[in-house]
Formats: sequence, structure tokens, C-alpha cells
Amino acid sequence: MATEIEIKLRVPDEVTLDRVLADPNLTQYMRDEFVSKKFHSVYFDTEDGELSSRRWTLRLRKEGDQSVAALKTANSFDGEMFTRNEWQCLADSIDEAIPALMNLGAPRELEQLLKSRKLIEVCGAEFERRSNFLYMDDGVRIELCGDVGTLYAGGKRLPIIEVELELLFGDSTVLPHICHQLMDDYGLEIEKLSKNARANALREATKE
Repeated sequence: MATEIEIKLRVPDEVTLDRVLADPNLTQYMRDEFVSKKFHSVYFDTEDGELSSRRWTLRLRKEGDQSVAALKTANSFDGEMFTRNEWQCLADSIDEAIPALMNLGAPRELEQLLKSRKLIEVCGAEFERRSNFLYMDDGVRIELCGDVGTLYAGGKRLPIIEVELELLFGDSTVLPHICHQLMDDYGLEIEKLSKNARANALREATKE
């Protein structure tokens, strides 16, 4: 199990995103070039919405040539940072992923839920990600990602342009400091909802 700690920032347009990713206050901590990769995420739930009711995310995502499954449990959000437990494994299908996630320590409650319920695809996301790593003082390491694409559900689509900063090692108080500077310099806003939550909201809107 890993603990995911990240901040998401909404970006108004791709020109601004390019400027953010080239900001000298960020690039001074980079050792490598940005890597671009296409992602396609499919989110799953039971037909009666048991996972979303627990604020869990079950995802199968194509990351370039790899297929990666993930389970994320209910997140804590302090107004800026998301903090949640996460389990990941390589898997070609969600059915293949469930036992592998269990072996990694994912909550046994998931296995019990699925004994009497079927998983269905409920929504998804398609986006291109540019990513790099920031190697900062005191061993702090952050993954910086710029995402451009769409969320989809129920025949509807919602464009997304955002920056994610995920703490990999070190003191989490560094994240808000970086993000506040970016918000001040580029007019960015905190994104309070995960991609899954926004796609699910789009799905619910199609029912109205």
C-alpha cells in the first residue's frame, strides 16, 4: 500500500499550462526532460454504486503500453491536498486485478462486496500527460504532471486541463508552498475533485 499525497490545480488553457511547466521556479529542480504519454482510464463500480458510496475509486488505466489497475480508498481533503491509500498492480482486466489487489493488502471488504455484485464500467478519462520530477532540498521529491484531455460518461464529455503535483518523498508542507506560488503567478485554482469524482458527476447529470 502507498499513501498518495497530491494537489491538483485547474489551468485555464493549454498556453498557460505550457508556461507553468516551463516555470524557472520548477525547472531548476528538474534533472531530465519531460516525458509525454497517453492515458486512458476506465472507472468501475457496482450497479448499485457501492464503491462510490464509500468514496472508493477502482480504475483500470492504459498508460502507454502498460495496463495498470488501482484501488484508492476514501480520501482526506484539507482544502488543498488529497491524501488517500492506494494499491496498484499490472493487469489486463479488472477481473484479473481484483485478486492481485487483495494480495497487496487492499481492503477485504472489496472482495466481500463483489461476491454478490457485478462490476460495470461507469465513466472514464482520456488525456495526454507530460510529467517530470522535482528533486528538491532535504530529499523532497515531487512528480509534476500536466494533463490535457477529456472526462466522459453517459455520452457526454468534459474537457480537462490541469496540473498535478504528487509528493513522492519528504515533507508534504512543500506542496502548498509551490502551488500557492503557481496560483499567484498564473491565476490557477485548486481542483477539489478527483477525475473519477468529476466523471461520476457527469454521469449523474446524464440521468437528470
